Amino acid sequence: TVDPWGAILCGCVGAWVYHSASCLMLKLRVDDPLDAFAVHGACGIWGCLAVGFLATPAYAYTPAQGSPWRLDSDGQDLGPDYGLFYGGRGTLLAAQVSSVLILVSWVGGCSAILFFSLRRAGIFRVSEEVELAGCDSAKHGGPAYQDISAVDATAPQPNTRKA
Repeated sequence: TVDPWGAILCGCVGAWVYHSASCLMLKLRVDDPLDAFAVHGACGIWGCLAVGFLATPAYAYTPAQGSPWRLDSDGQDLGPDYGLFYGGRGTLLAAQVSSVLILVSWVGGCSAILFFSLRRAGIFRVSEEVELAGCDSAKHGGPAYQDISAVDATAPQPNTRKA
């Protein structure tokens, strides 16, 4: 848990993390029209790391009682760790960084297996005709928005703008 000033700081940094990740996806020409990576990936990573910086001593509980990470060189219990901004030892931040690395490895590995399998099966992408017509018409039998009869293919699309 963080104090109110920490929550404001988390939100302000999170806004910059989101914007930067969104611009990076545009620059890399990654098709992410919902900004799923920017919101869930980049901001999720920031949220995990923010705990290691801003967790208050009043709510700290890691490392667990009896863990060797709680002991100093003389074997004395140092108590739970908390955010670095409160003078924490860095154990909590190290745990958060380790967790992020494990999650990124797991998600990346599972995604690679899934995407490779879909590509090998020939179902990773829709055909160019379906893409141009729109998946709503091709897959669901009608347009998603009744007021829009056709989209000018030469008009700039939101996900192709320059960052």
